[in-house]
Amino acid sequence: MVFQELQDIKNKKGYMMTAAPYIYFKFLGINSFIKTLDDSDTEYTIFDDKYENLYLKYSSIINKEDTLKTGILSRDGQHVFFTEVGIKITKSYSSYFVYIFDRHPVEDDIEFIINGLESLISENIDRIDPSEIAETFPESKKGGHLIN
Repeated sequence: MVFQELQDIKNKKGYMMTAAPYIYFKFLGINSFIKTLDDSDTEYTIFDDKYENLYLKYSSIINKEDTLKTGILSRDGQHVFFTEVGIKITKSYSSYFVYIFDRHPVEDDIEFIINGLESLISENIDRIDPSEIAETFPESKKGGHLIN
């Protein structure tokens, strides 16, 4: 199901109105795209792309706790490429964006994404639902400490 939805987006002509190198992006909150693929038993491959120079160049925007992962979904001879960006927002949680491409993203594409992150984070941070984070806590940890 995930693959078909992405393939439909890829096939939609003229979706992006800007010169962005990707054809679609989505803010996912604390839900990792890669974890969603795992949970739905969707086959994918993560590329061994290294972005150390981008981490150095954009250290004021991203750091080593943040993640940049690029991969591909393939089915029946069709391919959808993606980049997942995970930005650490608390000690235990990251906020995720996924970008969909019709080709293997190159370093310039990732640089374009990084340059737009600050504004995207500002636009989307209010959409993070604290109750979504709370649902991941074990029952014994909910409610905080009691004061006698």
